[in-house]
Amino acid sequence: MNEISRIKTPIGILEVRTNKKGVYQVRLTPDMEAWEQETPPGKRSIIMNQVLKELQEYFAGNRRCFTVPLDLDMPPFYKKALLEVSKVPFGKTSSYQEIARRAGNEKAARAAGTANANNPIAVIIPCHRIISSDGTLGGYGGGLDKKMILLEHEGVNITL
Repeated sequence: MNEISRIKTPIGILEVRTNKKGVYQVRLTPDMEAWEQETPPGKRSIIMNQVLKELQEYFAGNRRCFTVPLDLDMPPFYKKALLEVSKVPFGKTSSYQEIARRAGNEKAARAAGTANANNPIAVIIPCHRIISSDGTLGGYGGGLDKKMILLEHEGVNITL
């Protein structure tokens, strides 16, 4: 059964979607009028309760990595790239080029960037930790201000 829930965070309201396999989407929700009905708290699955708890712990400063199961349904290289992104430790950054190399194709930095830009599970797959090779922020689907908030939360010092 697919479930939907929302959580208030320092970067805005995150909408979380899960199914029986795991989390398949975490995204910023800009338009309250477009919101679908949330799963009532008493009817939430173990996976939904776990992901909400882990996100609360992360934003409270009490969690550095996520253990909730994920359900990534995407092309193989994108999946490999995002699994590599998920290995970048709390408080550290990596580059699109390095992610491409670790995903098995060092010449695919643009493809790694595209995978990162299409990351369906923001924060949990920490695409905010991926920066350009020259040390600049690169992009972020939620906006560079949100990327800076997340990196500062993790103690990363980025100069613009």
